[in-house]
Amino acid sequence: MSLPLVAIAFEPEEDAVRDVFIEVLGDKSDLVFLPTLDDATRNKAIAEAKALLVRGFSADPAKQLDPTMFAGKLVQTMIAGVDQLPFDDLPADAKIAHNGGAFAPQMAEHIVGMVLAAKKDFLGNHTSMQQGEWRQWKRMRELKGDTCLIIGYGGIGKATANLMRAFGVRVEALNRSGRTDAPTDFIGTLDDLHTAIARADVVVLSCGLNAQTKGLINAAALAQAKDDAILVNVARGGVIEEADLFAHLKATPTFWACLDTWWGEPYRDGKFAEERPFVELPNVLGSPHNSGITVGYFIDAARHAATNVVRYLETGQADRLVTPADRP
Repeated sequence: MSLPLVAIAFEPEEDAVRDVFIEVLGDKSDLVFLPTLDDATRNKAIAEAKALLVRGFSADPAKQLDPTMFAGKLVQTMIAGVDQLPFDDLPADAKIAHNGGAFAPQMAEHIVGMVLAAKKDFLGNHTSMQQGEWRQWKRMRELKGDTCLIIGYGGIGKATANLMRAFGVRVEALNRSGRTDAPTDFIGTLDDLHTAIARADVVVLSCGLNAQTKGLINAAALAQAKDDAILVNVARGGVIEEADLFAHLKATPTFWACLDTWWGEPYRDGKFAEERPFVELPNVLGSPHNSGITVGYFIDAARHAATNVVRYLETGQADRLVTPADRP
């Protein structure tokens, strides 16, 4: 009996990534890499594939593919975010699986690193020393005893919670269901946002961008936050109302924002486009949407995605399937 066809829509940039696909899928499928095929052979492979593995839908060969070709098959993405999916063009029977959790350990480290940098004012202290100022007796803040509110309690949120607990931090979380199998000191839904954010010293956004979370952090939510809280966004820029956050940062200089994701980014929009000069504010710490990008990160992501494809081939079921609730 022939093996099911699995098509990889992009050319792996590293041999190690290709090797992972071959290792995990090689004896479970007839594996092909679409960029190596001519147009006719590629279209035939897509039509016959039981599963298609794509990098994403913003800057990927999949962007040039006709979404109607995804009918009746699993389309597994390499990235966690699904807000760029062509939802309106997808066939009803296409199964789209995201790669949520693939970058969780790396992103959790980045989140904690940003929080510590803000708490300890690493940039401020370094700049002062460059200017000849010795601020030895300026008191830094510590994490011990803080409450961290994590909004979006999937792989990233849980990995962040594990690291935060090592510092003696109390962990609260919000998700869609208000339930979790992971330890928390409080679990609720987005309906609990305003009461939960009022208790938080650190707020971490690790949720997807969808109709429910778009503009979630707005002036009303920020008004409930502590004046010296730290807001970390590794979700999507659209989860925060840009104008509201900028106004809050200007009015509350003790409040910090650590931003890894932005409202206009080169990968999606062709350029880094700030309508407001966030990076010029002294209470903002920015990174260029690279919280999950470490040495070997794409190797881990490939294994995570390919393993889900194997599950689908063997059982007809896949984890992390996109639902209507994930639509932005």
